[in-house]
Amino acid sequence: MGEKRFHISYQKILGSIRMWFDQFRHDKNMLIFLIFLVISTGFWFLNALRKEYTATLSYPVKFVDLPEDKMLPNDFKSRIEVKVRAVGFVILRYQLSNAFLPLTFSVSDMQPLKSASGEGVYTLTSGEQNKIVGQLSQGMELIEIHPDTLFVPLAEKGNAMVPVRISAEIGFEKQYLQAGPIILDPDSVKISGPKSVVDTIRYVETRKISIQGLSDSVTTSVPLVIPSRVKSSEKRVMATIPVEPFTELNLKIPLRIYGLPDTLRIKTFPSEIQVSFRVGISKYGTIDESQFRAVVDASPVLHDDRPDRLKVRLDKAPVNIESLSFSPIFVDYLIEKKR
Repeated sequence: MGEKRFHISYQKILGSIRMWFDQFRHDKNMLIFLIFLVISTGFWFLNALRKEYTATLSYPVKFVDLPEDKMLPNDFKSRIEVKVRAVGFVILRYQLSNAFLPLTFSVSDMQPLKSASGEGVYTLTSGEQNKIVGQLSQGMELIEIHPDTLFVPLAEKGNAMVPVRISAEIGFEKQYLQAGPIILDPDSVKISGPKSVVDTIRYVETRKISIQGLSDSVTTSVPLVIPSRVKSSEKRVMATIPVEPFTELNLKIPLRIYGLPDTLRIKTFPSEIQVSFRVGISKYGTIDESQFRAVVDASPVLHDDRPDRLKVRLDKAPVNIESLSFSPIFVDYLIEKKR
């Protein structure tokens, strides 16, 4: 019902519009009136543009030749306003072009100024009058410059070379694993910015990437997350994730006992543990028992409330293996006095 009412109303509105256009098309007097109205308005506008007006133009300001250890605050923006007198045609053409080139000031030529709020440089804009006049269109008369003094605050600049850290969530196909650390190129970037900010940055992190189902090495471009108010020599780095098939290994590692006086000795049951882990095919022949160390602290047996079993700790293991586990975690023991 609602759709039907909407359709009827739409048809009525459309019919009214068509009727109005038909009347306008057949009413020659109305058409002639509109033509003369447009022409007269155009003549009035042209006549108005021949008159002389006063206008205020705004120029962006660019600063160059800063000392190497100084920088402009990130939020610092500066503009110069000039009041000019010219005929309307000149002012309109100048404003419509919107092509105001920035006024360039050399900081090294400006006067130093220190205050309680900080340090900077300044210059009198009246001394830049020739530069501004040279940029005005012919026929424009310079009346006034604002502000009369241009102050530029300077912040202490800091530079540092910091490492890149990757944030990644990676998944692999069955029987595959990461064959080593992710390789970043470059692995460090040069950053610059306010010294108070740069001095607190220890590394630059990448945007988090998520790659699943890897069965081969992959290289991808990763954007950096640059801290606010800081510039970096690089915006992206190349990350290479090495991938290879893996195999599972099991090794027997003898237990090492410590924490007993020389007058006592201890036997554990069992006297060794079994370690299980995954290792990449390329490193299969490089892993042996000597790269592991399993220990047992026997000192608790000297206490009155001696435990029934002792806990095993794996103190040493290769870094290039994954899914490491061992058993047993606890061992039985027997204490004997040395003769």
